[in-house]
Amino acid sequence: MCAAALEAPGGPGAVCELYTCRECGFEFWQNSKPAVGALVVRLIDGKHHLLLARRGIDPWKGMWDLPGGYLKNGEPPEEGLAREIREELGTTISRLRFVTSSVDEYPRPDVAEEARFVLVMHYQGEIPAAAVLRPDDDVAEARWFALDALPKDIAFASNRRAIDILIRGLAASRADESAPR
Repeated sequence: MCAAALEAPGGPGAVCELYTCRECGFEFWQNSKPAVGALVVRLIDGKHHLLLARRGIDPWKGMWDLPGGYLKNGEPPEEGLAREIREELGTTISRLRFVTSSVDEYPRPDVAEEARFVLVMHYQGEIPAAAVLRPDDDVAEARWFALDALPKDIAFASNRRAIDILIRGLAASRADESAPR
């Protein structure tokens, strides 16, 4: 705030969550950065398919990812996810339902280790059936994958966990539908 150096408790170089300015008392908390991811599922030929986006940037350029990204300061997660879907795929998303959240590491060699953590909130949602996907921003390609034929190279552990939760949830709902009443 006053342009003086921030110090970690324990002195220079100490790893911590809180940095304080000795001059003005400003406190800077080193928190996980908030991000969102979309789990968009569609029935194609009677099978559930998941929409994945090929990363066009590092880290893990070329790997498959869930559409989404970082939230802007003060942006509600649902609004941020809608913005990311417009920017990355050129379409809208609706009927958002929270699925899970987890902390993940965004590996960047140019950022201090304690600043690499991301709190990812995953939502299931729908895009219009007639939507023409136009990959843009940091997405090189978008494609639908059958849930039983997902690619092995899915970026970020949090995405893989969210996909597993989604698959288990869909299997449980199918079992509930077929159970005798």
